[in-house]
Amino acid sequence: MLGAALAGALLARRIARPLVTAAQIAHRLAAGERGVPAPVDGPRETADIGRALNVLDEALAHSENRQREFLLSVSHDLRTPLTALQGYAEALADGLIEPERLSEVGGILADETRRLDRFLGDLLDLARLEADDFRLDMAASDLGAVVAEAAAFWTGPCARHGVALRLERPGGSGGSAGAGRAAPPVVVETDPFRVRQLIDGLVQNALRVTPEGAPLVLAVRPTAGGGAELQVRDGGPGLTDDDVRIAFDHGALHERYRDTRPVGSGLGLAIAHRLTGRLGGVIRVEGHGPEGGASFTVTLPSAPDTA
Repeated sequence: MLGAALAGALLARRIARPLVTAAQIAHRLAAGERGVPAPVDGPRETADIGRALNVLDEALAHSENRQREFLLSVSHDLRTPLTALQGYAEALADGLIEPERLSEVGGILADETRRLDRFLGDLLDLARLEADDFRLDMAASDLGAVVAEAAAFWTGPCARHGVALRLERPGGSGGSAGAGRAAPPVVVETDPFRVRQLIDGLVQNALRVTPEGAPLVLAVRPTAGGGAELQVRDGGPGLTDDDVRIAFDHGALHERYRDTRPVGSGLGLAIAHRLTGRLGGVIRVEGHGPEGGASFTVTLPSAPDTA
């Protein structure tokens, strides 16, 4: 009995020591310390805990680096229009703007103000999507009608940019925004207001990079499982495989292409990704779709059977 007690005490000490070490490392990680290696020796169970702590350490460091890069990008994007606003405001206050240029300067100030407003609006949308009390009004909805409504709205802006908007709906219906009204419904359980918000964001993003004379396509179709797919495809420059990998990260494509192609706030695709998840769907992107440019596909689940 004495030998068994001694053996048990030694075994408990051997098991407890790495557990105490793991607890200390967890507390250091919680306090903000990074790069703290956890031992992976000893019994298999405690070694697994050590490996898990090392993975957690790497994941926390990666996440914090991405947050730091995002904040730096946000700071840069806010500073640019603020600098323009401050410069022109000071010039106006000092009487350095010629009377004949007042209208031009006023237009510049209005544009920069709208740019700031859009950027801050995107930040607020992203923050709301992360909140637990984000509101959704789920109901059986005809996605065909939602997409047709969006197409009717975006036909004008697309025409002003020289871009041909095409609508594709089930049964071969399509063409202009006013066509295809008799297409069969594509019903899913979703929030039509949020779906429209999602479509608008993707179309705005696509229109920004689609050159004059190229197409932009809005498509909707049912899926085999009873759900539905929405697509926004464009004839723009498309995306590389590496672009596809980071497309939904905050500001990633914005940082990569800000000097070579038109960009927005850098938050639009992150918002689309988070909003799709809130709707219970999945969004994916292809670098080069049928029209040559990027193709974004949103898959939404079916409406529940109420029979």
